[in-house]
Amino acid sequence: MQSPQTKHSATNATNSTNGKLNSNISEQDLLRRTSRVLRQLYHREKQWLGSRTEEQLAALTQQGQLSLSEQLHYGEVAFVLLHLKPCAIIDYADDREQLDDYVRSVIQPTLRELNALGPQARMLQRTNEKPESSSAWYPRSFKLVCSRIAGQLSSPEVASWTGAYALYDELWEESREWAQACLLDTKRTTVSEDELARGLDYPGSIPKTSEDMQQIVPVSYLGRMKSESGEWMSDRWECLTSFIVLQHELPQTAMHRIRYQAIQMFDIEMQVTMDTSLIEQFPMS
Repeated sequence: MQSPQTKHSATNATNSTNGKLNSNISEQDLLRRTSRVLRQLYHREKQWLGSRTEEQLAALTQQGQLSLSEQLHYGEVAFVLLHLKPCAIIDYADDREQLDDYVRSVIQPTLRELNALGPQARMLQRTNEKPESSSAWYPRSFKLVCSRIAGQLSSPEVASWTGAYALYDELWEESREWAQACLLDTKRTTVSEDELARGLDYPGSIPKTSEDMQQIVPVSYLGRMKSESGEWMSDRWECLTSFIVLQHELPQTAMHRIRYQAIQMFDIEMQVTMDTSLIEQFPMS
């Protein structure tokens, strides 16, 4: 976690001279400022959800099948920022009119604020001399983009991705190329589950056989964010991301979890839940 900074230090970190970046900004200053933007994203998400009608909430949660915490995306944004996930898909499949408003009101203002920190992050990245292939460190060069999927795109598990949004890092080659090739190419009509798993950095695979169906383990990474004063911003754990794995994939999931705990540098604590009760009990089709 970041150590507290004095008011004077915080002022130095945000000021510029003659329109130029302040070369005295420290890594801890930038971590603190990035965490502040992610807190603001969390507030925006909560306020936006709180402004929905009962009918709108029912559509967002698939008539109550999903929890409201599964509609939050601050964790996904942080994971892309940390270069853990090449891409995140932002989607409210049952109500994409609300999705457009959410992206416009919540995501785009946040990306503008984060991307304003990009030049400082790039400057510190050069100073720190950390290899670009190194996983989950920050600051690093970034420019986050949220683009609407305009083509008639589907996958084996999703009938239509059209109208959903791809969140990716334009300055990260793997992220940009995957998003543009697999999601944003309007000539493309399908994307495979294996391609999605690679681009969304899921450690597991979709069950392909009846035996696989009996080995499903749902996994959720849950988070709680701290305020700048160190207090919890929520009285409960909320979903950062979720996926399914097969029982034999649990060891690689443990390594995946360790990598993703880097989100703690943004004052977001993380814990993992795995529901193994479905093993050998999943209903057969």
